[in-house]
Amino acid sequence: MAVARVDAALPPGEGSVVNWSGQGLQKLSGNLPCEADIHTLILDKNQIIKLENLEKYRQLIQLSVANNRLVRMMGVAKLTQLRVLNLPHNSIGYVEGLKELVHLEWLNLAGNNIKAMEQVNSCPALQHLDLSDNNLSQIGDLSKLVSLKYL
Repeated sequence: MAVARVDAALPPGEGSVVNWSGQGLQKLSGNLPCEADIHTLILDKNQIIKLENLEKYRQLIQLSVANNRLVRMMGVAKLTQLRVLNLPHNSIGYVEGLKELVHLEWLNLAGNNIKAMEQVNSCPALQHLDLSDNNLSQIGDLSKLVSLKYL
């Protein structure tokens, strides 16, 4: 099983972005780097089923886990500083873990299996919401999303 891990320190000046795209990762191990200046984590094009071991990244501003095998998004709940959450083309069934993400501005959930929209009203800063290519029968009340510019 492929697991994300770090054997060497990040090069100087590159600690702000960690890109593990296309590494064949199936899960994230508990020994991920947790340098304070990491603000972007990219895990696109892997085989990740579950978001776990992200609690060390409380200062993370951007998270991208596109084109994986995610079935749940609950692991994002502790990332309270997130502004960008990119989770398209997974197998997510419903929206969860957003209640604490009050700074979230950009949410991409295109190409999943989402049937109902809940919790998104708790993201007052949300400006961009992409729900295309899902199984939504209806979108709930979006009246609290006063900053929304793209739906």
